[in-house]
Amino acid sequence: MKKRIVILDDLEDQNQLFLRLLNNANYKVIITETESHLLDLINSKYPDLVLLSACLKDKDVYLICKKIKLLEIGESIPVIFINRDQKYFDAETMFNAGGADYINYPFSSAEILTKIANQIELQTLRQEIKEKNNQLQKLIPHYQKLKLALEKAKLELANISNKNESSILPDRDYFLQILEKEWLRGARQRSSFGDVSETNISLVLAEITDFQAYQKNHEQELVKNCIDIVSKTLNATVKRPGDLVSHFNEGKFAILLPNTDQEGAKTVAIKINQNLSELQIPHHYSEISEYLSFCFGIATAIPSQALPASVLIDVGENALYTALAQRKGDAIMLDYV
Repeated sequence: MKKRIVILDDLEDQNQLFLRLLNNANYKVIITETESHLLDLINSKYPDLVLLSACLKDKDVYLICKKIKLLEIGESIPVIFINRDQKYFDAETMFNAGGADYINYPFSSAEILTKIANQIELQTLRQEIKEKNNQLQKLIPHYQKLKLALEKAKLELANISNKNESSILPDRDYFLQILEKEWLRGARQRSSFGDVSETNISLVLAEITDFQAYQKNHEQELVKNCIDIVSKTLNATVKRPGDLVSHFNEGKFAILLPNTDQEGAKTVAIKINQNLSELQIPHHYSEISEYLSFCFGIATAIPSQALPASVLIDVGENALYTALAQRKGDAIMLDYV
């Protein structure tokens, strides 16, 4: 997009000189001869720079500059004075009025273009810094709230005296080993005793909603602390002997529930989200929920030697993807093998 420049000058030959030069340099130029029109243009056209003649007839150009700087928009717009006659110009007064720079006669095309480009670039950098500062000011309360939530969660979970409720969960490889054992155990039980009522096995895959956004916008230590709290919450919720909670992928957990039908697995998922929501861990960058939450994919099967244990994972992941696609917190999808 072309940068906009407004010129206030009442000398026609000077206006035409600047107009040709700036048009050739790909600027959009508006020329005016009145103060009131200049101020209106600043409020309506949002120029990137103002060129102000230092020798307007019967006008206090320094007062005009001050008026520009009093405008909410004009405050950040650089003003360069066009100085055609030294006896009408005072640099110190110009700077005190809010002027950014000046161009002396005789005019040099290179000097004009360089000074204009420099002031526009400086203004762009100032605006970027201002926007970054505004973002930081918005994030400071968020980080404070997150810190308090994590400290509260640590205190609450520290009171739970179950030795298995460690913040470090087993990894995916360990989970796969246990899944294989439980699958074979269930298959043998079914084959030997024909008992299917007690051989249901359920897998709950839980993924933190918008985890990539959380990971991208927080420091590594903060993400680690958050995962630590979530891990403890999962272990504090899934308490039966034989149940297994483990890491699966980044931001994703696997809960293996032997001898558990689909309704039982759903109950566990609901309880997990209830316990997590009570911690109110802020998720500032989520488009789904203000606080950290899970989406769940639940797969339930009756183990069979005719099928590999991995089929439970495949079905669970498909259910999880469907839940995540709903783009809402606490989504739970269920499926059978």
